[in-house]
Amino acid sequence: MDITSSDIDGYVRAASNEIGQKVHFPQGYYIQWAGQFEYLKAAEARLAILVPLTLLIIFFLLYLNTKSVIKTLIVLLSVPFSLVGAFWMLYLLHYNMSVAVWVGLIALAGIDAETGVVMLLYLDHAWEKFKAQGRMNRLEDLYDAVTEGAVQRIRPKIMTVCAIIFGLLPIMWSPVYQAGADVMKRIATPMIGGVITSAVLNLLIYPVIYVIWRKRSLPAMPPEGFPVSSGVPESRAIGRGSRRGILTRSLTVLLIGGLIGGVYLLWSSGFGNSIMRPTNPETPVAKITQDGVTVFILSPDGQIHAKDNSLHIQFQDQGGRPVDAENVKLEPNMNMPGMVMHSGAKIKKDDKIGDYQVHLTPDMAGDWSVDLSDQGPQGPAKLTVPVNVKH
Repeated sequence: MDITSSDIDGYVRAASNEIGQKVHFPQGYYIQWAGQFEYLKAAEARLAILVPLTLLIIFFLLYLNTKSVIKTLIVLLSVPFSLVGAFWMLYLLHYNMSVAVWVGLIALAGIDAETGVVMLLYLDHAWEKFKAQGRMNRLEDLYDAVTEGAVQRIRPKIMTVCAIIFGLLPIMWSPVYQAGADVMKRIATPMIGGVITSAVLNLLIYPVIYVIWRKRSLPAMPPEGFPVSSGVPESRAIGRGSRRGILTRSLTVLLIGGLIGGVYLLWSSGFGNSIMRPTNPETPVAKITQDGVTVFILSPDGQIHAKDNSLHIQFQDQGGRPVDAENVKLEPNMNMPGMVMHSGAKIKKDDKIGDYQVHLTPDMAGDWSVDLSDQGPQGPAKLTVPVNVKH
C-alpha cells in the first residue's frame, strides 16, 4: 500500500478495523500491509533501539566530562525543555511524527547536551571563584555567584541559537518540489523550535536548579566573626525576596504550562496520527458527481478570481465519507473563437484522505472549464466542470 497521506499508521489502523468488522477470512487466510506502512514499522523498530542508545551514549559522555551524576542529570534537563519547542513547531507546521522528525530530535538532543555543559561550566566557574575568595557563606552569596555566571552565558547562548537558526532557515524556505526538501524540513523543524525554547528555559531554569543543588553545600552557620547582617536595608531585602518569589513562581508556571502543552501535543499526535487542526469555512465553487463519487471545488468566498486563488478539492462518496483519489490533475481552459487559453494549476495532497490544496491563477475573467482527472476507487475518471472567473 502506497498512499500520499502523511498519516499512514492511522490510515492502516482505521482500515484494519473496517476490514475486521466487515470481512471474514476463511481459515488459513490473512492480510498483511506492505508499502510505506511496512517501511514505517521497520523504521520504528530501529528507532526503538537507536533513540535509547543515543541518550545512553550522551549520558556516558557527559559523565566522563563532569565526573558527577547530578551534573549530568542537570545537563540532560535541557532535553525536555527543547522538546516543548520542537513539538510546538511540529504542531504549527502540521507535521506528523516520522523517521525524519526523529532524526531531528536526536540531533537536537546532542545540541542540548553541548549547550547545557557550557551553561553548567559558567555556573561552576562562578561558584569556584566566589568560594576561593571566601565569599560563599550565605544564600545571598550563592545568588550573586549564579547571577554572575548566568549573565556571562547570555551572549554565547544567543550566538549559538542564532547560528543554528540562520543555518537551518534556508532549508525551511526551500520549495517542496526540490528533491529531499520534505525530508530535510522535517529534520530541521524540531531543531529550530527546540533550540529556541531550550535557550529561554536554560537561561531561566538552569540557575534556579543550580541554586537548589548548591545551597546544600553552604555552611550551616556563618564563620566566626563574620557579620550576620548583609548590609542591605531590611526593606530592600524584603523587596528583593518578594521579587525573587514572584519570579520563581512565574517561571514555575511557565515551565509547567509549556510541559503540559508539549505533552498534550505529543499525546494528541499519537506518535504518528495526524494532529488535528481547525478547518477554515469554505463555500463550494462547483460540485459534480460521477460513478458514485462527488467532487467539491471550494474557495473561501465561493468564487474564483482572475488572480492567485487558493482552492480546496474534496472527494466524497454518496454517504459523505472521504474517498482516496490519486494522481489528481487539474487544467483550466478558456474557449474563445479561434483559440483556447490554458492556465496552470499547482496541486498538493492534504493530510486528510481525499483532500487536495490547489493554487490557481487564471489569466483573465470569464467562463472557463476545468478538466479534472484522478485515479479513484472505480479506476481512472475525468470530469469537466464549468466555472465562472470573476475580476
